[in-house]
Amino acid sequence: MRILVVDDNRDILDLVERVLLTYGHEVVLARDGLEALQQDSTSSPDLIVLDVNLPTLDGWEVCRRIKARRNVPVMLLTVRAERADIERSIEAGADDHLPKPFDISEFLSHIHTLTQGASLARNSSTPYP
Repeated sequence: MRILVVDDNRDILDLVERVLLTYGHEVVLARDGLEALQQDSTSSPDLIVLDVNLPTLDGWEVCRRIKARRNVPVMLLTVRAERADIERSIEAGADDHLPKPFDISEFLSHIHTLTQGASLARNSSTPYP
């Protein structure tokens, strides 16, 4: 599975890339919102892991634009974890919202769930803070 990971923090990019490669995924990286849109167009990832706080375009806007073009699962991975932030993620079309810092096993569980077709909007058991 090809996964686009977008974060302006190099340490997060390296960690997530390493974990996903270990589990056999192909990983494409981007460091800002515009690069994320370009990578989505050129590499057509099967899943997108997207930070909210990005240079050029925030993750919510990137998510909106991608979801307007095609249906691909998007996980927002962010320090913004208030209820209003989660609601904004849903409104942007995100399928998941995982707060930073995160546990690797929890992250992988979310990746697995997204690859199985679940989403925040459809999953009534999603806990809210």
